[in-house]
Amino acid sequence: MILLSIAIVIALLVTIVLPVVFGLFLNKRLKVAWRVLSYGALGYFVVQALSSLLYTGIASIGMTDTLGGSEVTQSAAQIALSVVLGALLGVLVRWGAMRYIKEDLQNLEAAYGIGVGYGTAESVMLVGLPLLATFVAMLQNINIDPLTTTLEPEVVAQIEELWQVSFHVPLLGALERVAAFVMHLAVTILILQVFKRKNAKWLAAAFGLELLVNGLIVGLAEAGVQYGWIILVSLILMAGNLYLLYRLHAFEFDITKAGGEVQAES
Repeated sequence: MILLSIAIVIALLVTIVLPVVFGLFLNKRLKVAWRVLSYGALGYFVVQALSSLLYTGIASIGMTDTLGGSEVTQSAAQIALSVVLGALLGVLVRWGAMRYIKEDLQNLEAAYGIGVGYGTAESVMLVGLPLLATFVAMLQNINIDPLTTTLEPEVVAQIEELWQVSFHVPLLGALERVAAFVMHLAVTILILQVFKRKNAKWLAAAFGLELLVNGLIVGLAEAGVQYGWIILVSLILMAGNLYLLYRLHAFEFDITKAGGEVQAES
C-alpha cells in the first residue's frame, strides 16, 4: 500500500503540478501572459465539445455502421473516428486561435503558451483529476470492513482491487502523460510554422503527427499489447518529438523579447 500510495502521489505531481510549473516558467521567465495559456486550455475544452457533437452526429446517421462486419470491427471504426476527430479539431482550433485572436500569437513563446495550456488541460482532465478522485476514495476506505460497511459489495470489491494494483502502473501512466504533453508542444510548434514559413502544408504535418501518435498508442492498447510496451513506444515517440522541436529551433527562446508582444499580466 505504501509503495502504491507513493507512486500515485508522484503520478499526481506529474499530471497536475508539473504542467502548472511549466506554465509558471513561461509566465515568469518568458513573460507569456496567463491569458495566452488559457487560450490553449479553452481550446482543449472546445475540441472535446466539438468532437462529442460531431461523433454523436456521425453515429446517429449510422456512418460507422455502414462498414458492416463484426462488433469488433464496429468498435475499431468508432475508436478510429474519435482519434481522427480529436487530431483534426485539435489542430484546427489551435491554428484558429493563432490566426484570428487579435493579438500577437504567431511567435515561439506564445505557441508554447497555447501548447502548454492545451496539454495541461488534457493531462488534468484526462488523468489528474480522475486519479485524484480515485485515490481519495481509496484512502477513505483503506481499512474497509466488508462485513460492516454500507457500501455495495461491488464497490468494496473494486476498492480492494485498486489496492492490489502494482505500484509501477501509475508511474508508467505518468510517463505516458509526459510523452503526450511533449507531443502537444510539437504539434503546436508545427502549427506555428504555417505562419512563419507561409505554407499550409505544416498544418497537415501537425495533423499527421497527432494522428500518428494518438492513433498508434490507442491502437496498441486496443490490440491488447502489454502496458509496458505501449509506454516504451510512447517514450520513443517522445524522443522523436523532442528531436523535431530541436530541428525547428523551438528551444531558442529570446528572453529579452518577452514573448513578442505577449506581455505578462499583473
